[in-house]
Amino acid sequence: MESPVPDATRPRIRLRRSPLWLLAGILAVCLGGLASAFVYLSLTASDPVLRVNRTIHRGEVIQGADLSVVSVGTGVDVRTVGDERAAEVIGRAAVTDVPGGSLLVEGSWGESGVPVGSARVGLRLSAGRFPTTDLRPGTQVLVVALPAQGEAEAELPGSIPASLVGEPAVQTDGSTLLALSVPAGSAELVARLAAADRVALVQTGNGR
Repeated sequence: MESPVPDATRPRIRLRRSPLWLLAGILAVCLGGLASAFVYLSLTASDPVLRVNRTIHRGEVIQGADLSVVSVGTGVDVRTVGDERAAEVIGRAAVTDVPGGSLLVEGSWGESGVPVGSARVGLRLSAGRFPTTDLRPGTQVLVVALPAQGEAEAELPGSIPASLVGEPAVQTDGSTLLALSVPAGSAELVARLAAADRVALVQTGNGR
Protein backbone atom coordinates (compact mmCIF):
# COMPACT_ATOMS: atom_id res chain seq x y z
CA MET A 1 0.00 0.00 0.00
CA GLU A 2 1.46 3.30 -1.05
CA SER A 3 1.78 6.06 1.52
CA PRO A 4 -0.13 9.22 0.72
CA VAL A 5 1.80 11.83 -1.07
CA PRO A 6 1.78 15.19 0.68
CA ASP A 7 -0.20 17.80 -1.13
CA ALA A 8 2.44 20.26 -2.06
CA THR A 9 -0.15 22.73 -3.16
CA ARG A 10 -1.88 22.97 0.30
CA PRO A 11 -0.77 26.14 2.11
CA ARG A 12 0.78 25.69 5.53
CA ILE A 13 -0.49 27.88 8.41
CA ARG A 14 2.20 29.07 10.76
CA LEU A 15 1.15 30.34 14.21
CA ARG A 16 3.04 33.41 15.29
CA ARG A 17 3.22 33.97 19.06
CA SER A 18 3.44 37.60 20.05
CA PRO A 19 5.98 38.12 22.86
CA LEU A 20 3.88 41.03 24.12
CA TRP A 21 0.76 38.91 24.60
CA LEU A 22 2.82 36.14 26.21
CA LEU A 23 4.30 38.62 28.66
CA ALA A 24 0.85 40.05 29.45
CA GLY A 25 -0.47 36.58 30.22
CA ILE A 26 2.39 35.80 32.57
CA LEU A 27 1.91 39.15 34.30
CA ALA A 28 -1.82 38.52 34.74
CA VAL A 29 -1.17 35.12 36.32
CA CYS A 30 1.39 36.62 38.71
CA LEU A 31 -0.93 39.46 39.73
CA GLY A 32 -3.77 37.03 40.32
CA GLY A 33 -1.56 34.95 42.57
CA LEU A 34 -0.44 37.99 44.53
CA ALA A 35 -4.03 39.17 44.98
CA SER A 36 -5.09 35.75 46.24
CA ALA A 37 -2.16 35.66 48.66
CA PHE A 38 -3.04 39.14 49.97
CA VAL A 39 -6.67 38.19 50.57
CA TYR A 40 -5.64 34.99 52.31
CA LEU A 41 -3.17 36.75 54.58
CA SER A 42 -5.73 39.46 55.39
CA LEU A 43 -8.23 36.84 56.47
CA THR A 44 -5.81 34.64 58.40
CA ALA A 45 -3.53 37.26 60.00
CA SER A 46 -4.51 38.15 63.55
CA ASP A 47 -3.60 40.56 66.31
CA PRO A 48 -3.72 39.96 70.10
CA VAL A 49 -6.31 42.31 71.60
CA LEU A 50 -8.08 42.81 74.94
CA ARG A 51 -11.37 41.06 75.67
CA VAL A 52 -13.73 41.86 78.57
CA ASN A 53 -14.41 38.84 80.79
CA ARG A 54 -17.44 40.22 82.64
CA THR A 55 -19.82 43.12 82.25
CA ILE A 56 -18.12 46.25 83.56
CA HIS A 57 -20.64 48.91 84.47
CA ARG A 58 -20.09 52.61 84.04
CA GLY A 59 -17.99 54.03 86.85
CA GLU A 60 -16.41 50.72 87.86
CA VAL A 61 -12.64 50.49 88.02
CA ILE A 62 -11.25 47.97 85.52
CA GLN A 63 -9.21 45.23 87.19
CA GLY A 64 -6.65 42.91 85.67
CA ALA A 65 -8.97 39.91 86.12
CA ASP A 66 -11.60 41.70 84.03
CA LEU A 67 -9.46 41.39 80.89
CA SER A 68 -8.02 38.58 78.80
CA VAL A 69 -6.16 38.37 75.49
CA VAL A 70 -7.70 36.96 72.32
CA SER A 71 -6.65 37.00 68.67
CA VAL A 72 -8.82 38.64 66.02
CA GLY A 73 -8.34 39.06 62.30
CA THR A 74 -6.64 42.21 61.15
CA GLY A 75 -9.54 42.87 58.81
CA VAL A 76 -12.05 43.32 61.66
CA ASP A 77 -13.51 46.83 61.42
CA VAL A 78 -13.49 47.52 65.17
CA ARG A 79 -11.33 49.95 67.14
CA THR A 80 -9.77 47.20 69.24
CA VAL A 81 -7.15 47.71 71.94
CA GLY A 82 -3.90 45.77 71.68
CA ASP A 83 -2.81 43.57 74.57
CA GLU A 84 0.33 45.67 75.05
CA ARG A 85 -1.91 48.48 76.37
CA ALA A 86 -3.34 46.49 79.30
CA ALA A 87 -1.36 48.53 81.84
CA GLU A 88 -2.91 51.68 80.38
CA VAL A 89 -6.43 50.35 80.95
CA ILE A 90 -6.18 48.60 84.32
CA GLY A 91 -7.01 50.94 87.19
CA ARG A 92 -9.07 53.28 85.02
CA ALA A 93 -12.86 53.57 85.21
CA ALA A 94 -15.35 52.47 82.57
CA VAL A 95 -17.09 55.51 81.08
CA THR A 96 -19.89 53.34 79.69
CA ASP A 97 -21.27 49.85 80.29
CA VAL A 98 -18.95 47.31 78.63
CA PRO A 99 -20.67 43.94 78.02
CA GLY A 100 -18.89 40.80 79.11
CA GLY A 101 -17.49 38.77 76.23
CA SER A 102 -17.02 41.82 74.02
CA LEU A 103 -13.78 43.32 72.76
CA LEU A 104 -12.52 46.38 74.60
CA VAL A 105 -12.70 49.39 72.31
CA GLU A 106 -11.11 52.81 72.33
CA GLY A 107 -12.89 55.44 74.40
CA SER A 108 -14.58 53.03 76.81
CA TRP A 109 -12.42 53.97 79.80
CA GLY A 110 -11.30 57.16 81.49
CA GLU A 111 -10.23 58.68 84.78
CA SER A 112 -11.46 56.98 87.93
CA GLY A 113 -11.48 60.08 90.11
CA VAL A 114 -14.50 61.13 92.16
CA PRO A 115 -16.53 63.84 90.39
CA VAL A 116 -16.38 67.32 91.89
CA GLY A 117 -19.20 67.89 94.37
CA SER A 118 -19.64 64.21 95.26
CA ALA A 119 -18.04 61.71 97.61
CA ARG A 120 -17.95 57.93 97.92
CA VAL A 121 -19.05 56.18 101.07
CA GLY A 122 -18.93 52.47 101.91
CA LEU A 123 -21.77 50.72 103.71
CA ARG A 124 -22.20 47.30 105.28
CA LEU A 125 -25.91 46.50 105.34
CA SER A 126 -27.70 43.46 106.68
CA ALA A 127 -30.49 41.70 104.81
CA GLY A 128 -33.72 43.67 104.72
CA ARG A 129 -32.01 47.05 104.73
CA PHE A 130 -31.89 47.36 100.91
CA PRO A 131 -33.67 45.94 97.86
CA THR A 132 -32.05 42.81 96.48
CA THR A 133 -33.12 43.11 92.84
CA ASP A 134 -31.36 44.87 89.96
CA LEU A 135 -28.76 46.67 92.08
CA ARG A 136 -26.37 47.60 89.29
CA PRO A 137 -23.77 50.36 89.35
CA GLY A 138 -25.54 53.62 88.65
CA THR A 139 -28.77 52.57 90.37
CA GLN A 140 -30.36 55.58 92.09
CA VAL A 141 -31.25 55.14 95.76
CA LEU A 142 -32.22 57.14 98.82
CA VAL A 143 -30.17 56.82 101.99
CA VAL A 144 -32.74 56.71 104.81
CA ALA A 145 -31.60 57.38 108.37
CA LEU A 146 -32.99 54.98 110.98
CA PRO A 147 -33.74 56.21 114.50
CA ALA A 148 -31.44 55.43 117.38
CA GLN A 149 -32.94 54.03 120.56
CA GLY A 150 -35.09 56.73 122.16
CA GLU A 151 -34.74 59.10 119.20
CA ALA A 152 -37.89 60.70 117.85
CA GLU A 153 -38.73 60.51 114.16
CA ALA A 154 -38.79 64.30 113.96
CA GLU A 155 -35.12 64.43 114.90
CA LEU A 156 -33.99 62.32 111.94
CA PRO A 157 -32.29 63.96 108.96
CA GLY A 158 -34.02 63.82 105.60
CA SER A 159 -33.28 61.15 103.02
CA ILE A 160 -30.16 61.66 100.95
CA PRO A 161 -30.06 60.88 97.21
CA ALA A 162 -27.21 58.62 96.14
CA SER A 163 -26.18 56.20 93.42
CA LEU A 164 -24.55 52.80 93.60
CA VAL A 165 -20.89 52.53 92.59
CA GLY A 166 -19.58 49.07 91.72
CA GLU A 167 -21.20 45.69 92.29
CA PRO A 168 -22.56 44.79 95.77
CA ALA A 169 -20.33 42.27 97.55
CA VAL A 170 -22.04 39.65 99.69
CA GLN A 171 -20.08 38.68 102.82
CA THR A 172 -19.90 35.35 104.61
CA ASP A 173 -21.94 36.68 107.54
CA GLY A 174 -24.85 37.50 105.21
CA SER A 175 -24.24 41.23 105.11
CA THR A 176 -23.51 43.11 101.89
CA LEU A 177 -20.91 45.74 101.17
CA LEU A 178 -22.00 48.61 98.96
CA ALA A 179 -20.28 51.75 97.75
CA LEU A 180 -22.37 54.86 97.22
CA SER A 181 -21.75 58.16 95.51
CA VAL A 182 -23.37 60.85 97.65
CA PRO A 183 -23.35 64.67 97.68
CA ALA A 184 -20.10 65.84 99.25
CA GLY A 185 -21.95 67.81 101.91
CA SER A 186 -23.80 64.68 103.12
CA ALA A 187 -20.86 62.27 103.08
CA GLU A 188 -19.95 62.69 106.75
CA LEU A 189 -23.55 62.19 107.89
CA VAL A 190 -23.94 59.04 105.79
CA ALA A 191 -20.64 57.68 107.09
CA ARG A 192 -21.68 58.26 110.71
CA LEU A 193 -25.08 56.64 110.17
CA ALA A 194 -23.43 53.68 108.45
CA ALA A 195 -20.96 53.23 111.30
CA ALA A 196 -23.86 53.19 113.76
CA ASP A 197 -25.77 50.69 111.59
CA ARG A 198 -28.61 53.17 111.13
CA VAL A 199 -28.99 53.14 107.35
CA ALA A 200 -31.47 51.65 104.94
CA LEU A 201 -31.59 52.08 101.17
CA VAL A 202 -34.66 52.70 99.04
CA GLN A 203 -34.40 52.26 95.30
CA THR A 204 -36.01 55.10 93.37
CA GLY A 205 -37.77 54.97 90.04
CA ASN A 206 -35.17 56.88 88.05
CA GLY A 207 -32.47 54.23 88.14
CA ARG A 208 -30.83 53.01 84.93
